[in-house]
Amino acid sequence: MKRKLFILMLLLLLSGCKNNDSDILDDFVLGNHDISSYETNTYYLDVLLDEENDKLDVSGGIIYVNDKADFDELYLSLYANAVEPFMNTLNVSIEYLRINGEDVEYSIEGVDETRIHIELEDTLKKDTNLSIEFEYSFNYWSFGRMQARDDYYLTMFFYPFVSMFDDGGWNIEPYTFRGESYYNDIGDYYVTLNVREDFLVASSGDLISEQIDEGRKTQYLFLDNGRDFSFSASPNYYFYENEHNGISYDIYSIRELTQVEIDDSFGYMSDAFDLFETHVGEYDYDYFTLEYGYFYGMESSGVVYCSEEISEGTVVHEVIHQWFYSMIGNDQYDESFLDESLTTFSTGLYFREVYGEEGFTTYYNERSSLNPRFSLIYFESLGESLLQTVDEFGPDYGYLIYYHGVSIFKYYVDEYLDGDYDLFLDFLGHYYDTYKGKVASIDGFLDLLEDFTEVDTTKEWFYLKINEFQDLNNTP
Repeated sequence: MKRKLFILMLLLLLSGCKNNDSDILDDFVLGNHDISSYETNTYYLDVLLDEENDKLDVSGGIIYVNDKADFDELYLSLYANAVEPFMNTLNVSIEYLRINGEDVEYSIEGVDETRIHIELEDTLKKDTNLSIEFEYSFNYWSFGRMQARDDYYLTMFFYPFVSMFDDGGWNIEPYTFRGESYYNDIGDYYVTLNVREDFLVASSGDLISEQIDEGRKTQYLFLDNGRDFSFSASPNYYFYENEHNGISYDIYSIRELTQVEIDDSFGYMSDAFDLFETHVGEYDYDYFTLEYGYFYGMESSGVVYCSEEISEGTVVHEVIHQWFYSMIGNDQYDESFLDESLTTFSTGLYFREVYGEEGFTTYYNERSSLNPRFSLIYFESLGESLLQTVDEFGPDYGYLIYYHGVSIFKYYVDEYLDGDYDLFLDFLGHYYDTYKGKVASIDGFLDLLEDFTEVDTTKEWFYLKINEFQDLNNTP
């Protein structure tokens, strides 16, 4: 009911809008709207893509629902600044920052200056809400997840969000370029996105309305229960669409695809969704977007970004992140084993379903940390922990998480579950039912796995293996 009411109110508001002449934030949120009625973090973002200067202008606000603790301070994460500390400048220019309508003093902190620290004048009590309003702009990077390249714009993690607070206190780790560091609660997103009229946009969220005026195009987008919101835009996209089992699949590709590539890509998506919706849990939306561009592989709620070179394994891996990242969150920076090792292992279940035992064996042999091509890094990694932060891993991060982490899962299923991969799929469904919409941890995951499989050494065994890299062929 809440979603339908919000959409109706938004549509009524938009019916009188003319591009940027109307400010959704002022009209809809910060007027006489009662922020205490919100039950989930809600983002209102007015976004203008400045293609001439490779900049993004953002204004808007957050209704922050505090279900954590009493706070006298807040930390906001603003990752768009991460690229510039190397140059001793700030990449983000903040016009204003307000709490409950009042300007506040703040400091930019952290080793990469991606944290905004605010000392609150009044204590924010648990189970109360506050509004955070902002206006800022930033320069696109030349690489990474906020990159501009020849009329192409990839735009992830571009808006501020309240840093997570958990048993360890405020999570104020730096942004990482090596892996992922996004750690956030589920939220609702209302976004107006203004781009040049000839641009196509791949994004999270449902397109509610679109208006064109004087060579510019404004899209009104809504994403509910999303872990994040992102978009990419280019006038050079080729667009393809299909529908399968009630889900609309869109492909935006930076190059023209062959018919075989089109058919294969839709097949990768539909087969992966069929497997995970059948055995794990229902996907939240009736749409999904695959972008082929200049980033090798990255997940976001409702949309994934993959290389134009096209890898079936990468596409499927990013699709599976719709379950293990978007619908079930975790601390990606501190516990990448749960985020990436589990997702990469689960990709093998897709190859087993689609290609049988031969495809299954081929995938896991390629992913084995004992593959002879890894002989040098294997010996260098002995004794290393998989419980480090992403940046602590150093250059061995990919091998330890995407290969050895996968081998740990496979060894467990083969040796402790007698190779019953269907049982592990059933467990993933149980995991989904338990943690959907929440944030999981390695500890909670292993408790659940041990209880479900009734293998009473499960948690102890996993912690032994992820605390110290060992040869799995010579381990009890």
